[in-house]
Order: sequence, then structure tokens, then C-alpha cells
Amino acid sequence: MSQYASFRAMHRRYVHRWLLVIPFIWQIGLTPLVNTASVRVFSLPLPMVWQMAGILVATAVIGFVFWRDERIEKELGLTDDRDAEGLS
Repeated sequence: MSQYASFRAMHRRYVHRWLLVIPFIWQIGLTPLVNTASVRVFSLPLPMVWQMAGILVATAVIGFVFWRDERIEKELGLTDDRDAEGLS
């Protein structure tokens, strides 16, 4: 396998990292639409609920990307088993 093909294969494994764009789109792209709403959810203004929901979405996305990276590195044998178990 050529070096370029190897690079492309490795790049394809980490394409899930593009999901990390979702929290930025949530905060920067969609917040202006929410700021103009005068709706209240659970007696809280909608922008506040939107920010709290954004924290949950960002946490879920970051957690998924971390889990996926760990799984890929384990499949490729890039992690040391002693470090993964905390025995080092």
C-alpha cells in the first residue's frame, strides 16, 4: 500500500471527528433564531433552555467521538493495555 493510500485509509477512520462541528453550529448558527423567540419552557426563557440543551448535545457529541477514537485505537493496537487498565 502506498503512503498516500495509507493516509487516506487512516483519514477515513477518523471522519467521525466532523461531528465536533455540531456544538459550534448549535451555538453560533442557530442561537440567533432562538434569541428572537418569546416562548417560555418550564418558566425559563427559551434562550436559556437552548443553552442548557446545547450543553447536553455537546457532551453527547464529545463523548461519542472520544468513545469512537478509543475503539479505533484499540483495534489498531495503538493503546498500551497497561495504560488502559491503569496498571502502569
